[in-house]
Amino acid sequence: MLIAVWPVLANAQKEAYYRVRADFSIKEKSTDGKSSLTMGEVYFDRMTKKIIYKVRFPEKEIWLFQDTLMCTVQGEKVMKRSLLPGFIDFSIFNLSLNNNLKDYGLKKSIYSVKSVVKEDNMVISTWVPKKEFEKVLGEVKISVVDNRLYGVVFYNPMKVIIGKQIFTNYTTIHSFEFPSEILNFSYLENGQEIHQVATYKNIKVNNWDEDLYNYTLPRK
Repeated sequence: MLIAVWPVLANAQKEAYYRVRADFSIKEKSTDGKSSLTMGEVYFDRMTKKIIYKVRFPEKEIWLFQDTLMCTVQGEKVMKRSLLPGFIDFSIFNLSLNNNLKDYGLKKSIYSVKSVVKEDNMVISTWVPKKEFEKVLGEVKISVVDNRLYGVVFYNPMKVIIGKQIFTNYTTIHSFEFPSEILNFSYLENGQEIHQVATYKNIKVNNWDEDLYNYTLPRK
């Protein structure tokens, strides 16, 4: 499972767009070669900073991302809690609504630019963590095509690739842009690969149904 539009427009968009929803599907191929499909709707409000996945298939459940936790809910029971620090800040929803997608949010993080090169129509920047984090975090490379984020490659401190993402099929709603297909590749220490494709359709911004965005965990 899961895991700038240029000064004047950027400021306008930041004020104008604060919610996004979409129908999603996630296709994943695991290390044993088995494939899975998950479908439903997802909602995010950048003010409350909750990501709510309402899964419809293969079984009904809720994935709630809030603070540093992911909670899986079935019916009125919390089935699982997982610690995922940083997931919301670097989610595609938060980055898009806050106009930080182009640099993957790294400009306002513990990373800084090491180098920038241009290859044909692609601009590739290499980002490095602050010195105090060098032993636990590696470099990140970002590629931009036509002023849109195209790819992100993650390395461990030994400069070995541990994951990459590719962002395609952008949807534009006025000045708001959102990649409707994201390819995720995760690499395990034994060299095995987990391949995931996330697709988003029927993307809407600023819809007003409060109940969809303010989901709270059951007390049971």
